[in-house]
Amino acid sequence: MWEDGSRAEAFLTLYRRLEGLLERRYAGREWNGSVVAYYLGEPDSEPMRSEIELCRRIRNILSHTVEDDGEPVVEPSEGMLERLRAVIEYVKRPVMAINRGTPADRILVAHPNDLALNVMRHMVKNGYSHVPIVEQGRLVGVFSSDSLMLFSARKGLSQVRDELRIGQMKDCVGFGDKRDERFLFLPVDATLLAVRKAFERRRERNHRLAVVFLTEDGTVRTPLKALLTSWDVLRDDISLQ
Repeated sequence: MWEDGSRAEAFLTLYRRLEGLLERRYAGREWNGSVVAYYLGEPDSEPMRSEIELCRRIRNILSHTVEDDGEPVVEPSEGMLERLRAVIEYVKRPVMAINRGTPADRILVAHPNDLALNVMRHMVKNGYSHVPIVEQGRLVGVFSSDSLMLFSARKGLSQVRDELRIGQMKDCVGFGDKRDERFLFLPVDATLLAVRKAFERRRERNHRLAVVFLTEDGTVRTPLKALLTSWDVLRDDISLQ
């Protein structure tokens, strides 16, 4: 192998550090081949994707191709080492979605026995567009203006009365109901870029994603940690913050 202290050796050392960071991030997941290649397929890599791909190619050359005397066929420049260091810093400090969303202790929630009119008043007063519905500590649906429109279309406007309770609208507030808006569950460690990409993908497919819920494991079965709307993630450029 080439001399210790060379830029080639320094590059491979940095690249191994990058691999270690990603292996720890994706512990518990399965991927085929390189963890760096796996990361390139994730939304989080987008701002640095070209840099990472270049580093990956250089690493493959350094690892698998040497001259007859054992010297590397290429020698990374100091600038290339700095680019790899920048990639590592980016991977080390992702922007987390939970830091931009509304945390659980600040989320207005409704219960099946709550009067729909009272919930709507709180929504108007606080500027909320969607209210999670909780029953026995478990998230069972979401109340919104879309729910009320669906209920009115199915039951008639005469059924929208002062005494109407959230539980009476159960066919119009569930996650699987045929409403125009969609909801997505992601784990609490999801990054902001992953959430933004989810909103962008659903918008392109004409399936309106209304809310992303962050729970402990990304399923409806575990406690709610935070929620995000498109306003939280699309209002500015967050790609490199």
